[in-house]
Amino acid sequence: MSDTPSATARGGDFRVAVFSRGDDIEAMAAVLSESLGLNRVDAKIHAAHLPGLLADRLTNEQAEIVVAAVRQLGVAAAAVAQSDVPQLNHPETIHRAACLDDGLEIIGLSGARSGFIAWPDLEFISVGYVPLEGAHHYAPESPVVLHSAPHEVEEQSEGVAVSGPVCWFIARNPQRIYFLNHSRMNYDYLADRKSSSAAANFSEFLTDLTGSATTAYLTPATRAILHHGSASDYLFKDAEQFKQATILQYLLHTTVAAAQLPEHS
Repeated sequence: MSDTPSATARGGDFRVAVFSRGDDIEAMAAVLSESLGLNRVDAKIHAAHLPGLLADRLTNEQAEIVVAAVRQLGVAAAAVAQSDVPQLNHPETIHRAACLDDGLEIIGLSGARSGFIAWPDLEFISVGYVPLEGAHHYAPESPVVLHSAPHEVEEQSEGVAVSGPVCWFIARNPQRIYFLNHSRMNYDYLADRKSSSAAANFSEFLTDLTGSATTAYLTPATRAILHHGSASDYLFKDAEQFKQATILQYLLHTTVAAAQLPEHS
């Protein structure tokens, strides 16, 4: 296949996001082997880690070849520019915030405002449950579509495993990326609604946040938190798995949004 990217041909500025695993992993491995020019062992490793963002850097044309091949299996995929992949490695960590009438106020350690996100600029909210530090944890495999519930979770797995919610926000105009851990937040803005439970306070905060940020995209996990989803659907085995799922959900959101934009002549 003359257009198949080879090891020497790669190195472009595009990636391929595959949004589900598909029903036949062997068929997916064969497609990736052919379209990416991989040996079968490496192709099976790629297929086993789906859904996800393939590591290969490709040209736009090469990425579209892979996307077309994957779609032949009935699996959703998209070519994305590396510059459009959100960089979650260095977010601003929020320790204190307040939901105001016009936006989310971020408060620094000094008690003064350090940032502000107008509600129309809060584009994306992703919440997931990950193991708390030092805890054992059990979680099933995590698909692209995940659900969550508004309470702490305890699982038995060689000891008590405790998970709690963490959250990623992505704002626009310009793009800003934020992260918060529910147990490391100051919830003083809740006033008489504040309790001694960090989980209960986070639930109040998330209800305020999503009730005000009406144009934000909420991941399936975040929506399920608000509707008391099943614990088996929202647990992530670790923070890295949640981060990668967040990236994929953001790319799915932006891909769908771009497809819905009207064409201009």
